[in-house]
Amino acid sequence: MMIHHPRPALWRAILLSLVFIALWGCQSQPAPEGKDAAKSTEKTAKPAVNNRAAMMGMMGPTQVTVVKPTIRTEPITMTAAGTLSSPNAVTLTPQVSGTIQSVPVQSGQKVTQGTLLFTLDAEPFRTALNSAEAKLAGDRAQANYADQQVKQLTPLVQKEYVTRQSFDQAVATAMAAHALIAQDQAAIQTAKINLSYTQIRAPITGRLGQISLQAGNLVVANSTALTTLVSTQKLLVNFSLPQSVLNDLRTEWPSLGQPVAAGQTAPTAPRVEVLDEHAKNVLADGVLNFIDNSISATTGTIRLQGVVENPEDALWPGQFVTARLTLGTIPNAQIIPAGAVQLGDQGAFVYVLKNNKAQMQPITPLRTLATEVALASGSLPTDAEIIYPLPARIAPGMAVARAPAAPSTQGTHAESPVSGQAGGSADEHSNGHAPASHAPNEATPPAHPKSGAPSGNPA
Repeated sequence: MMIHHPRPALWRAILLSLVFIALWGCQSQPAPEGKDAAKSTEKTAKPAVNNRAAMMGMMGPTQVTVVKPTIRTEPITMTAAGTLSSPNAVTLTPQVSGTIQSVPVQSGQKVTQGTLLFTLDAEPFRTALNSAEAKLAGDRAQANYADQQVKQLTPLVQKEYVTRQSFDQAVATAMAAHALIAQDQAAIQTAKINLSYTQIRAPITGRLGQISLQAGNLVVANSTALTTLVSTQKLLVNFSLPQSVLNDLRTEWPSLGQPVAAGQTAPTAPRVEVLDEHAKNVLADGVLNFIDNSISATTGTIRLQGVVENPEDALWPGQFVTARLTLGTIPNAQIIPAGAVQLGDQGAFVYVLKNNKAQMQPITPLRTLATEVALASGSLPTDAEIIYPLPARIAPGMAVARAPAAPSTQGTHAESPVSGQAGGSADEHSNGHAPASHAPNEATPPAHPKSGAPSGNPA
């Protein structure tokens, strides 16, 4: 008896039918709803969230470098564009008309007070003086004759040899002669003054402007401008700051710009520094000496003025500069790199290295400079290690490791304190935001530290 085995084609058909039935059963199974769906989604998503930092570190800890904050007293300053002007500028004009005889100086020359600058033709004025002196001599002779007449008539009128009317007329004539003498003396004085006006001298010490008129030109009194003369030993720096600075100035220096009573010492005025137009180099320093009496309704700023010394003529009237006003100081401020500060939903923060992981550390910047940020004393632990520069990818809890120090003949280290000059940078600003990227921000509002230092917003 022969046994027949199923054909291979039949077995394949059976297997395909079973697979089809299994797939149809899977598609027919209802999807989870409500809480079951949420739980299923949570089970799937939660590990991804919790393990994000771990996934970023799958290739091993990220190598980072760290810095520590520097402790120093940081000044609270505000900067603004300004211009220089001379406190004493003179336009030289002749006080008498005449012809220029000589010009013993040249354009741009630095002169001292009393230096001869121009001479005019003095002959007409010398002639007028001689005429006034001659008239005085004649009137004096007439006055002497009138006095003699009165002296001779005095005893005669007492004896009634002459009438009282004749005597009174002689007295009046003598008095008129003396009045003419006084008039002639005044005319002589006027002639001498006009003669002195033919020599035009420097009224102040300073530097001359361009001289366009030379010898031979006719000038008109009180009309023709000969040149200008400006003093440069002291200069005024004019600038404007937001009106918020006014409250700080009035609080800290209430008597600024007011006269000091006898026997009292004037308080030290706020310091004003003059930097170049790029705010790189300090050119001069002085004090604030003027606050305008009104705020500009258009810009919301108030005009300020400081006075600075300029003994070597390093500054020039009309020059565009950067003015920096010091309002106070932040004692024992912690200075960190501006590029290390990040801006998040909860405010500014930095990444610190702690237990071989990157941890977020919230901060409150008091002052943002060009490359540095000042924090209040004690904002960060003294041994805080701030991650800087920040790697391309970093997240809270990510595994990090301190990078080994790069070999150098100068002995540089990966971990080093922040460096910087005390007194801040010339590019200080504040507009109410901390840096939001690795690049240093130039604007953060100064907050009031515990020491009570004033605050303000620069222009």
